[in-house]
Amino acid sequence: MKPKRVKVYAPATIANLCAGFDVLGIALETPGDSVMATRTANKEFRFSVETTFLNIPISIEDNVAAYVSSKMMDELKLPFGIEMVLHKSMPVGSGLGSSGASSVAAAVAVNALLDKPLTKKELLHFAIEGERKASGTAHVDNVAPSLFGGACIVLNEKSLDVVSFPVHNDITWIVIHPHTTIATSDARRILPTTVPLSDVTCQMGNVSGLVLGLIQGDAELIHKCMVDHIAEPVRQSFIPGFIEMKQAAMASGAIGCGISGSGPSVFAVTLARDKAERIAKQMIFALAKAEGIKADIYISQTNCQGAIVTESKDEV
Repeated sequence: MKPKRVKVYAPATIANLCAGFDVLGIALETPGDSVMATRTANKEFRFSVETTFLNIPISIEDNVAAYVSSKMMDELKLPFGIEMVLHKSMPVGSGLGSSGASSVAAAVAVNALLDKPLTKKELLHFAIEGERKASGTAHVDNVAPSLFGGACIVLNEKSLDVVSFPVHNDITWIVIHPHTTIATSDARRILPTTVPLSDVTCQMGNVSGLVLGLIQGDAELIHKCMVDHIAEPVRQSFIPGFIEMKQAAMASGAIGCGISGSGPSVFAVTLARDKAERIAKQMIFALAKAEGIKADIYISQTNCQGAIVTESKDEV
């Protein structure tokens, strides 16, 4: 018997990881978004949002979770309706794959109610539509790790060819989210339209080495390869306190630091878990000193599962 009510959790992500612009991302254990979906007898779609954050779209027309769910219901011609509640646990424009997490949570929740569920690979087609709705472009590097877990390489965005790989257990991620927002569309408009061949070559080498470093837990290789020649040089001036936070992170023992997604969140990485809190505190201190801005701290291992059903009930 298929469940009549499910709750799904989908994790936040760090996209790009410096060298992997638009092709590499990892899933975090926290934060993340949850969706409660209930199958109903009528064929209507009802939607609501529970959140403490401002500026979260709440209408079916504007919210990405609702958009993805409606699209699935229409394309799959579902013989039932759905009542959905999105529990939004992170702000939009955070650089943490907020729209991606909501889209993935909704897609997995609807899928769990189907008599013949789709595979996660098939769900990717629907989940990326939330990203397209939010920013005009379907950014697979956020959606894929939230859906599949671990780290993901986007081999081909158009054909949705994605490869996932495990991240070494010792790697700890530190994310600082300043209390400000940056629209992904704005962050993309400032990117260069052409890149010198020498920079492309360096970037290709760095992302190759970074993938190997993440798998092996090679601190020296991660440090050497976590360098961005494309986005960070032009985006860093838009991130409040970025330079100061990066300097503080590296001085405190991080092996790498960069912009999470399109910002304003900044991430650092270490293989020494006992250093994570000190790195985070020093980054927060540097941000406050430079810009007087408060921020949230997330310290997390890599989420290896991706989106999962956390509750399932046959009766409502």
